[in-house]
Amino acid sequence: MGIVDRIILTLYTFIMALVSILVVLCSLEVFPHSALNYFFNHIPGNWVYAVGGIVVLLVSGRLLCTGLGFLGQSSMQLSEGPNGKVHVGKTALEDYIAVLSQEIYGIYNVKVVVNFEEELLNVRINASIEPGINIPATTGEIKSNVRDSIKKVTGIDVKEIEIFFKQIKAQDK
Repeated sequence: MGIVDRIILTLYTFIMALVSILVVLCSLEVFPHSALNYFFNHIPGNWVYAVGGIVVLLVSGRLLCTGLGFLGQSSMQLSEGPNGKVHVGKTALEDYIAVLSQEIYGIYNVKVVVNFEEELLNVRINASIEPGINIPATTGEIKSNVRDSIKKVTGIDVKEIEIFFKQIKAQDK
């Protein structure tokens, strides 16, 4: 689960805790029913409550999709034997590919996104490049290095590698 999902889950849990406390207080008659009736009678036509309801609905949908795994796989099984299964995580592959890419001269600020497709990987590399670097030769070297290393280390074939250079400028030191 990513940091955004963790933040959303924390906020959602806090909201649900407040709603639960309100329900308990109402059921114990600590909080008067008339105040609750007054609140619900003034909801129609108030856009703030509509926006709040939409936000809670969207957060619920996001958490449901994350929890059920609809937002993509987070790991891939490499092998299975009598002693158990071996998985490699998406983040581990992304970090490893970023290191491999930055080993090429002139490449820096590398960010990698990996998507699993059955038994294959699709890789998107976003990076910056120094001026004077031959882009076709450098991208060929990155692709070759990533394909060979991933196959050698994990046994997974890389289906596609997309490389995007966001900046061409001297590296900050």
